[in-house]
Amino acid sequence: MSLIKSALVAGGMSLALITGAFAQGNDPWDVKERTAYVVMMDGTMKTVRLGDKGMAMLMKGAKKVPRGTVFVMSGGQLYMVNASKMFDRAGNAMFGMF
Repeated sequence: MSLIKSALVAGGMSLALITGAFAQGNDPWDVKERTAYVVMMDGTMKTVRLGDKGMAMLMKGAKKVPRGTVFVMSGGQLYMVNASKMFDRAGNAMFGMF
């Protein structure tokens, strides 16, 4: 995964995790179309609306996030885990029970 795309995905998920923590709900994240969620090099986050040129540039190196991917914050670091084997047959996350 490209560095820019990784940063966008990580930033978006960080923002979504923070928002979800305040809401304490199980609602899906509100990740908006043509918006980049960026974890900056100093660890801060930015939300950037993308024009046509910016969107085209980022999409050149973009990869879809596979189903079963989990983003987790631990020790101030954002991690990405392929947890597709950690879901039951109904599609419920087993790791949320512990």
